[in-house]
Amino acid sequence: MADLLELARLDAGALQPAERLDLAELVVSEVELHRRRVPIVTRLAAGTIVEANRLRLARVLGNLLANAERHAHSVIEVSVWTDHSQGQAVLEVHDDGEGIPVEARERVFDRFARLDSARRLDTGGTGLGLPIAREIARSYGGSLVVADSERGARLVLRLPALS
Repeated sequence: MADLLELARLDAGALQPAERLDLAELVVSEVELHRRRVPIVTRLAAGTIVEANRLRLARVLGNLLANAERHAHSVIEVSVWTDHSQGQAVLEVHDDGEGIPVEARERVFDRFARLDSARRLDTGGTGLGLPIAREIARSYGGSLVVADSERGARLVLRLPALS
């Protein structure tokens, strides 16, 4: 129910109070909050600053980590850095699981879409985590995509960086 309410808020363009946030600090605090079945390795560039609502960005990260955890075999990697050439802050979550087939990379962002591999691994999911994460990214002028990877799934969040 909470996912549907969040989607309704996002669809309505409901703004949440924004603040300057360091993405690296957000990752540290969120990773420490939850025990995971697989270890999380981080590569974090402090000073990667965005303007957004902390709770909404924490939700994006939580959704990306939960998705990675469902599919990872042995590790999740989280990276944060500033792409100065594009003026963007980048947060990347990469697991070492089976990955997302190229033909399904956009479909995973459709509401209620669940790939067969996701259904096998987790019968309780709603298929709303990644669509919510993408809508939150867009609400801050950013993007969320599935990027190429030699192994596993690699999801990349890009937001306008502040200096």
